Amino acid sequence: MTTQAAGKSVARLTLITIAVSLGLSGCSDNDVNFDSNAKPEPKPEFSATIQRTEFGIPHITADDYKGLGYGVGYAFAEDNFCSLAREVVVARGESMLYLGDQGNEASDVFYTWYNSPERRAEFLAAQDPETIDAVTGYAAGFSRYLRDTGAANIDPACANAEWVREITLDDLLTVYGKANLRGGLSNFVRAIVAAAPPADPDSATIGIQDSSRASSLAPVDPVVESAPEFNMETINVLNGGSNAYAFGSDYTGTDSGVMYGNPHEPWEGVQRFYEFHTTIPGELDVMGSAQQGQPFINIGFNKDVAWSHTVSTAKRFTLYQVSLVNNNPLKYNYINSAGAVEQLDIEEVEVMVQMPDGQDPLVRSIYVSKYGPMINAKALNPGLPAWGDANNVAYTIRDAASENPRALNQWRSMNMATSVEDLVDRMQTILGLGFVNTIATDRNGKALYADISTVPNVTAEKLAACSANAGAALPLLIERNLPALNGSTAACEWGNDADSPQAGIFGGSNLPFIIRDDYALNSNDSYWLSNAEQPLTGFSPLLRRELLPFSEDAAPLSLRTRMAFTQIFDRVSNDDGLGGNTFNLDKMEKVVYSNRSYGAELVLDDVLANCQANPTLPLTSGSTIDGTQACNVLSNWDRRNNLDSKGAHVFRKFWTNLNVNNYARFSTPFDKTNPINTPRDLIINDSTRRALGDSIAYYNSKNIALDAPLGSLQFVFDASKNNEKIPMHGGFGGEGVFNVASSSQNDDGTYGPVTNGPTYMQAVTFDRNGPVVDALLAFSQAGDTTRPFHRDQTRRYSDKEWIRLPFSASEIQNKAIGSKLELQEDSDQSQESLNQ
Repeated sequence: MTTQAAGKSVARLTLITIAVSLGLSGCSDNDVNFDSNAKPEPKPEFSATIQRTEFGIPHITADDYKGLGYGVGYAFAEDNFCSLAREVVVARGESMLYLGDQGNEASDVFYTWYNSPERRAEFLAAQDPETIDAVTGYAAGFSRYLRDTGAANIDPACANAEWVREITLDDLLTVYGKANLRGGLSNFVRAIVAAAPPADPDSATIGIQDSSRASSLAPVDPVVESAPEFNMETINVLNGGSNAYAFGSDYTGTDSGVMYGNPHEPWEGVQRFYEFHTTIPGELDVMGSAQQGQPFINIGFNKDVAWSHTVSTAKRFTLYQVSLVNNNPLKYNYINSAGAVEQLDIEEVEVMVQMPDGQDPLVRSIYVSKYGPMINAKALNPGLPAWGDANNVAYTIRDAASENPRALNQWRSMNMATSVEDLVDRMQTILGLGFVNTIATDRNGKALYADISTVPNVTAEKLAACSANAGAALPLLIERNLPALNGSTAACEWGNDADSPQAGIFGGSNLPFIIRDDYALNSNDSYWLSNAEQPLTGFSPLLRRELLPFSEDAAPLSLRTRMAFTQIFDRVSNDDGLGGNTFNLDKMEKVVYSNRSYGAELVLDDVLANCQANPTLPLTSGSTIDGTQACNVLSNWDRRNNLDSKGAHVFRKFWTNLNVNNYARFSTPFDKTNPINTPRDLIINDSTRRALGDSIAYYNSKNIALDAPLGSLQFVFDASKNNEKIPMHGGFGGEGVFNVASSSQNDDGTYGPVTNGPTYMQAVTFDRNGPVVDALLAFSQAGDTTRPFHRDQTRRYSDKEWIRLPFSASEIQNKAIGSKLELQEDSDQSQESLNQ
């Protein structure tokens, strides 16, 4: 028998719904008639049970990893089909073929080249058998949903789109390949695709693919496109932020740890998180969230351990300057380890990209050195020499994360950790994390911070030696925190550690971590200070935000990190007024939702004293404005970013105008012996006063009251309810607001919609029965606006309410919604549907 689905005739697959209220019935011997000659039913290739609980969280139970992935893929497709289907198109280099005006030439050229069949095969060969099974199952489950539902009946955002189709293991390999590059090559797509040797080797011109071509290509990353000079702040993995706390028994007052995690990630697209719970009896039982296409929990908890991630400041790549052979821009000189000079080739790789509407394929070239792809240095900084100019040099890049296929294996292993010590061992052994710190606690009352991730093996000594005496360009790049080395000598190759599973990266013994009984934290500053009592020192500058000075680990902390420390100290001294001096779930949740502005706590008293003494403030236009009302509003402001906070927007605009990232604005400079309280003491001058005056004038021009509550100005939309606005609390990390909610300011002066900030928040501790967890996915489970789970958790966030997650079977039963879904599929049926 066949049934029509998604425009194809496919084999009917087993799908059974079981009412939640029904239990299993017992059977007596008389109920069963055994036939000794009957053949046993063959075991399905894929089998999983999905039970959703409140807010659409799926709990997937399976007997093996294929079933686990199958259930996760199916559940994800129900809520977010279009997002992953579109990412497959982009990762395969088919955006111009299918996405019309949203297609991108540079992206298609790059990912067609990068996600080659050879690279996908290498990635697959590095996976554990269990990982391959889970990914195979994920693709099958995602595709099964499409067959069950039909292309016309999925999310209207992509229903019946030409690019909507079943996906395969191979498709997911391209998605993982693209995701691996988030801290490295993906930020250089334009520069890589625009790189080409000079058309005339004897000329100093850039070549046919240089500046003219670069300007014709649509940007892959608008942040990079808008930056006049490339620096590390444009790396897309660093332009967000995350917070995580881990508290040990000294600070919880119990035998167990307490932790909080909140990765600040984009609310849409490939980095969107999804909540789920997976169980293979006797093998794995873990809950939390993962980004799309992932069958394993990325951030979450099991019965013994809870962990979260924050984006690390570590660099994942180095640029290399190579010295070209005279009159041959496709060869460069290289002094090998024996001291002999070789002439190495720069390979031209022809890339063919499919085009729509019967157009001829687009043919472009990527140029590759022994290190990796060549880059157009002019796209990084206009002051850098073009290929072949200025002492006959060119630039190329090596990305450690692009050589790391172990992330999926790493997360599967982490899902089964039994303590923070065991977690560290699993991370040091596999070394699969690409761009994140790990903060964790366990039921034994330990707190962990670690940056055990893939980092190029470049010591401070090597970085110094290999950026000197090679012209002015390398120091220029390093000043902008782009690690750059002389690529013309083997002495500047990445080093190798005996305990590293990957050539050219630091082994676990050369990467920082601490385990404490009090606390560990990270808010996107470097490894140096995750605990004020135990600074970490002596690591490569590539692990830090600032490369210079090479030998100094200490650096000024962000205001958000200083707020993170301040909140802890105020809790243990009870200066926060919450009672007692320890962290439990309730008190921690109040702390992280307090929405304090560290910037206001740092400078506002001095600003107001000056304003009250002289309220006539200068404006950039040359005129003046009376600041009396604004200063009264700011005097009464609670210095928080809650929905009812009045004046928060005025201070935010003042802070943006002031650009306080310039440390010269403070009279007391940074002191590494007092890093949490320095720099401080804002210098009040005409510039400071003008920043406040301009803030007042701005809101007057927008007819926005200076005492308007923040909730009336900062919001997200609920597309499922006619774009109703949901007010959002939280603020900007640059202002020192711990609970980040980021958005652009609209022409009318409002802030919204929030597009970055709170995502999967979890507050975890342990009792005798297992994990006790309050969590929230701020943007909710479903990108599909027709689903009931599109903005339900968002409203919960707006109200500062959490969700107590069910973990045990009885808890899941008590919070179950809808019917239990049992999915089964035979491998021959799956293959038949793909072949038709």
